[in-house]
Amino acid sequence: FVKTMAKKAEMEWSFNGSQIKSSERITLSNTKKSASLTIKHVEMSESGKYLCKLKNSVSEISTEFTLTVKDKPSPPQGPAKVEWRTEDTLQLEWQAPESDGGAKVEEYIVERKEVDKKSWRQIVTSSQTSIEVRGLKKEASYNFRIIARNCVGCSEPFIIEETFSASKANIPKSLPGMPTLSVKDVTSRSVTLEWTPPSDTGGVHLLGYIIEKRISSSETWERVETVESSCRIFTVENLKEVSGYYFRVSAENEVGSGKASESDLVTLKAHASVPSPPTAPLEMSPVGPHAIHVEWGAPESDGGAPLEGYKIAVRDARRQMWMEVGRVAADVQKLKVQDLSEGHEYFVRIFAKNEVGFSDPLENEEAFKVVRPPDYTEEAEAQRSRREETPSLSF
Repeated sequence: FVKTMAKKAEMEWSFNGSQIKSSERITLSNTKKSASLTIKHVEMSESGKYLCKLKNSVSEISTEFTLTVKDKPSPPQGPAKVEWRTEDTLQLEWQAPESDGGAKVEEYIVERKEVDKKSWRQIVTSSQTSIEVRGLKKEASYNFRIIARNCVGCSEPFIIEETFSASKANIPKSLPGMPTLSVKDVTSRSVTLEWTPPSDTGGVHLLGYIIEKRISSSETWERVETVESSCRIFTVENLKEVSGYYFRVSAENEVGSGKASESDLVTLKAHASVPSPPTAPLEMSPVGPHAIHVEWGAPESDGGAPLEGYKIAVRDARRQMWMEVGRVAADVQKLKVQDLSEGHEYFVRIFAKNEVGFSDPLENEEAFKVVRPPDYTEEAEAQRSRREETPSLSF
């Protein structure tokens, strides 16, 4: 018997089909147990497919893998576009980096610097290659720079060479543009309007919005309300069901009111009624010698108009008079009634409410007696009350 052993395997590395050779940056290593390729200061251009072949007198094997090199993005690019919107607001646009560094650019960081100061100040970030910059001083001059950021880090800044000053900008004043109007909600007696501001404010700040309505059978517009410029939603109430309505909203600045954005014909919902009573069972449980928890279900029908909330009334079984203890929002269906008398019996009524009025009540058939729970202690109750998020009302 003669023992034999093959020689150490020969190794060959290739990148995108071209053979790799050792250099100052690239080290190739081959032992009986492993083969390795080390690239110092790897660059994005070295991303691609790598192939390693090993062979000796007995066999030949190979393995392939793809290397992805991620880096910070290159700086954003010009030309930059700057347009003054008002005396303290400008629109700034730029171009995406030539390279994203192998990873998506997550945001752009916009910084500004007053000409007579040394430090840059971050003012806003954006996922887009444009941004509106507000709050600029009329008497100051500014420089801007933009930095791109991906998951690896931030690029070098792209500095816009031009200096910008509102005092030197030619900003003609004009009527504002047209808002974008939509109808958000319709009931039997109201319509909720929603809008977005005009892209052109006329070179000055908006003063507000004018809201108008018109019955479909009339050609005359009626002013409903003038709201502040920060308002973006408004409900027109006390409408009549006999007709459809048109609505329009116009923006207003110091020059005047711009062209109005008008809705399509809006038909009110069919006549609404009060909601059905809250759903049984009306569950009650003692939480102390002077308080109970009350819980109920939502009405089966809202009557054709959104629920606005619930009214709660309580009556001592010894008396004939009902006392309203309070009201809660429509999303509340459990509350704590406190300041009751220990040992007394009570009836509770829950009314549902919409814009038309109150439902018939949900009421407990038998009086509920307020008793001290067996495990009740004032200290434990005080701690539980601090943690409890259930709304409470007093009798």
